[in-house]
Amino acid sequence: MAERLGSGALAGIVVLELGMVMQVPLAAQMLGDFGADVIKIERPGTGDILRTLDPIANEAGTLSAYYAALGRNRRSVCLDIKQPEGLEALLRLIDRADVLIHNFRPGVMERLGLGYDAVSARNPRLVYAGGYAFGETGPMSRFPGQDMLAQAFSGFAMSGRSGEERPELANPPLMDYATAVSLTQGILAALIERGRSGRGQAVATSLFEVAICIQTLELASRTVHGRDTSWVRHAMIFKVSDGWIVVLTLFRDNPLKLLCHAFGQADLSTEERFATAELQIANKAEIQAIFAPLLAAGNSADALARLGAVDLLCAPVNDLSSAIDHPQTEANGTVWEIDVPGRGPVKVAGNAVRLSRTSPAYFRAPTTLGAHNREVLDQFGFAESEIEGLERGGVLGSASR
Repeated sequence: MAERLGSGALAGIVVLELGMVMQVPLAAQMLGDFGADVIKIERPGTGDILRTLDPIANEAGTLSAYYAALGRNRRSVCLDIKQPEGLEALLRLIDRADVLIHNFRPGVMERLGLGYDAVSARNPRLVYAGGYAFGETGPMSRFPGQDMLAQAFSGFAMSGRSGEERPELANPPLMDYATAVSLTQGILAALIERGRSGRGQAVATSLFEVAICIQTLELASRTVHGRDTSWVRHAMIFKVSDGWIVVLTLFRDNPLKLLCHAFGQADLSTEERFATAELQIANKAEIQAIFAPLLAAGNSADALARLGAVDLLCAPVNDLSSAIDHPQTEANGTVWEIDVPGRGPVKVAGNAVRLSRTSPAYFRAPTTLGAHNREVLDQFGFAESEIEGLERGGVLGSASR
């Protein structure tokens, strides 16, 4: 790991992270994967909420699995910024940073004296990035937010469903992940522009904005045609002897004819009720009822081979373990093995982007809270007497968790 330190695409970029849970910590981790020196500023006591969100780890007294997933490639400084000495210490770090990234509600950073205008006056080259819930301004800006709330508020939970159907929330935090990617994109764009102008700028996005933008095609259908687009109506899910498969009717003029051919059945598309692709979608339940027994009698390998032979889009429905263990996952390098304190080597999701020369990499394990207090402050020019004073005053939290 050590040889990767300082060799990534973002080597030399110093990032200060004031983030909790997923949106901002993931964005900071992505920057760290690309070689940035990420310093996570955590509150004394518990630190990031992710450190305490794992009940199994809490009971065992080990590092949270969730923090292990989002805690690599950064250093932890436990600093009480509500105390004047802690705030001043943070400002001294900001003076030498390239990026400050946070996910406090609008107004909180300003009340702390850490708003963009204040810190950019000290460090005009600073890229100041905020990840919000509903936006930086507007009637919802100060409301608390969370991934599933963004799914609900944005219309995402109703996407592809009629008004009579129940909303459905996605279990993985899609909005958190996509917002982290969007925030990272904005930071990188601001850093590139700084290379020309010499000046930093503020970058902002939110869960709600990203949730709206994820529905790009659906929004256009609504505004252009006044109609909703449902992609899930093109999907049929069948039970097979060893699991489930999904079959799509997308991008085929007569998918039912192909389905019949795949399983040696008479062409049902000659019947009036199935005469067009649109009618086939409208009567999808009938088609599924006809083919369900045929597919249930065989296994997934047979079904997928038959469907592939007629060029129908299809795939097995894997659980996460099966997907992780698939050879394609290994070929892509999607899962990384990292060292977790108290557990040793553990597999976590890596970075989904590859570069030909300076690909993202793992070079620093997730650490306990405040593990790098002295190391970071010493690097930023704090005298030993100053560090000891911060420790005595309780401004620097002791390394724990």
